[in-house]
Amino acid sequence: MPTIRALLRSSLTVTLLLAFSQAAPRAQDAEPEAAPAEAPQKARPKPKPKPAAPKPAAKPASEAAPAAAPAPARAAWPTGASTVTESYGDWSMTCTHPGEKITCIVAQAQGDSQTGRRKFGIELQTPVNGRAEGIVMMPFGLSIEPGIAFKLDEQVLGKGAPYTACGADGCFVPISFPTLALDGMRTAKKLFVIGHKAGSSDDATIAVPLEGFAQALDRAVALSS
Repeated sequence: MPTIRALLRSSLTVTLLLAFSQAAPRAQDAEPEAAPAEAPQKARPKPKPKPAAPKPAAKPASEAAPAAAPAPARAAWPTGASTVTESYGDWSMTCTHPGEKITCIVAQAQGDSQTGRRKFGIELQTPVNGRAEGIVMMPFGLSIEPGIAFKLDEQVLGKGAPYTACGADGCFVPISFPTLALDGMRTAKKLFVIGHKAGSSDDATIAVPLEGFAQALDRAVALSS
């Protein structure tokens, strides 16, 4: 799919059991009829020494503190290629490498399957400084002045954005999504782009499926890092 346009900036508890020596037998309650000859006093047995407390067992390896997650590895750029295009669910990922700099976008387009004409498109560059710059192309027949609004499933996303220009296929709205919005797009089902029909108070809502978005974005980041 061709790029819309280059408007994008970018816890062991151990229990110790101590063994104690047995207490001496208790004296008889009744005295004997005749006093017995004095018997030599038996030496009392020495008390048994207390066993040494066991040392706490070392924690198994599975309970050791987890190692820090490795930084994502940079994907190898295909030898000799100047462009890489891949599809992930409803999204595509395109990277270009004309020189030293690699530029990547993730995109989705919708249109008429009969004519092949594109009626809607959205492109996002890989995030830079916490934001992903991009552009949305909306179809003709919408009111320009109100601009467009966004929702992630049932949650409103941001304050919307205005149109800036129109072309042969539709009208363009530059967008700038923070990484918080991108994280939301990873788990949401759909992104809704809401415009307003010209000469009417009715909304015109375009549903953008998000299946494959996270994989496409991760791949783009890996190739461009």
